[in-house]
Amino acid sequence: MNPKGKFIRPYMGTAPIRDLNDPLLLCRSRGMAPELTEIMPVVAGTDITVEWHHYNATKSDNVISPSHRGPCLVYMAPLESNGLGNSWFKIYEQGFNAKRDMWCTDVVRENYGKLRVKIPKNINNGEYILRTEMIALHNARRLGGAQFFPNCVQISVTGATSGNPKMYPIDKLYSPTDPGILFDRKKGGASYVIPGPPVYSP
Repeated sequence: MNPKGKFIRPYMGTAPIRDLNDPLLLCRSRGMAPELTEIMPVVAGTDITVEWHHYNATKSDNVISPSHRGPCLVYMAPLESNGLGNSWFKIYEQGFNAKRDMWCTDVVRENYGKLRVKIPKNINNGEYILRTEMIALHNARRLGGAQFFPNCVQISVTGATSGNPKMYPIDKLYSPTDPGILFDRKKGGASYVIPGPPVYSP
């Protein structure tokens, strides 16, 4: 396991982001200079495991409150962009599993805070920001009630072929009235629509 913070951009404890216009929606970090964080080598086409915990990586300190249920999303952006402008593309999403009656956050809790994500093969080699995100929907039935928990890792991808994913600015990924942001979870998750652009598929 990597030491805490070695490849993760400095983040602000466990507080969520609620305002989609907040610059902290990018990575929930005030330390956005790339040189402040080391870069983790990753081979394209392989899985990496990301973890969410309250304070430390132990089974007893498991991820997020059971009431804070919702989807998980993962994006990438070229490191040279530092996440600004049209730079983000989605590589993973998981919402509600009707067969298991589980949200992605439930699955992560079941796995003691861990989620496996495949790095696409059909992208360009190079350095990237990997942005992981959970959205807690317990208050999302009212406008501005959804809670966003993003964090960013710096990675260097090798073994890729090539690709040209469509990229989006972070402040245009979501709208406050998107059906996946303004959502009454008490009505069940079967009708839930995961927010944001489609997952990149070359």
